[in-house]
Amino acid sequence: MTRTARFVSLLLAASAGGCSDGPVHAPLSTLGASIAQDPAASRSRYNVFACTTCHAVHAAEAAGRVLPGAPLEGAANRSSYWGGETVFLREAVSRCWVGFMRGTPTDLDGPTGDALSAWLVSLGTDAGTAAATVPATWPRTITDPGPGDAAAGQAVWTRACQSCHGSFGTGAGRLGTIVSVLPNDTVQTHCSDTVPAGYADRNAYIRTIAAEKIRHGSFLGYAGTMPPFSVETLSDAQVRDLAAMFRCP
Repeated sequence: MTRTARFVSLLLAASAGGCSDGPVHAPLSTLGASIAQDPAASRSRYNVFACTTCHAVHAAEAAGRVLPGAPLEGAANRSSYWGGETVFLREAVSRCWVGFMRGTPTDLDGPTGDALSAWLVSLGTDAGTAAATVPATWPRTITDPGPGDAAAGQAVWTRACQSCHGSFGTGAGRLGTIVSVLPNDTVQTHCSDTVPAGYADRNAYIRTIAAEKIRHGSFLGYAGTMPPFSVETLSDAQVRDLAAMFRCP
């Protein structure tokens, strides 16, 4: 069974769940949990992300990883999302669903949205984040972060980047072929660029590109489908050390 066929079968099961003469089906929240863990849920063959790729369900489950998204426990009770940019849970979910997972907005108006909503509500309340905005800010303008410590950057890479991009330099273990192999893809694409005015040298330019990708992702206008890492998630010092790993030959 293909990924899409498996997902459609889950939706059919959910829609049939209210029939008294049919089989017994799992609660809608259980279907929502399955959707949240399945990249096939968006029904795009190019998608490699699930909700749980970028979010821990419970904060304690992050287990040392640095994830771009806030823990999902308590999300249904928060007063705003995306650092206060929206007060609507559906819009917050849609930003991920459409922007990163390549789904369509109308998916969230039917069984998929109902199941995800039921699951988020079922997660209850995390006392530390209930009815509050999870702090998240992204600088709108990115400049050269300056020289950093590439060795320290490798430790940050392991916690924040490796789960998607795989091993630095080879891409071994990356989520899929659409995920960049770094630093290779950045070097091949940008090290031959004409360095714009205002940069000290080519490596300052490449560091800036790396920092912009980390901070902005696709959500704030950079190409691709990467989510942005806020200042609260990765410090400026950590971004500087990650950017130090990107150098032109």
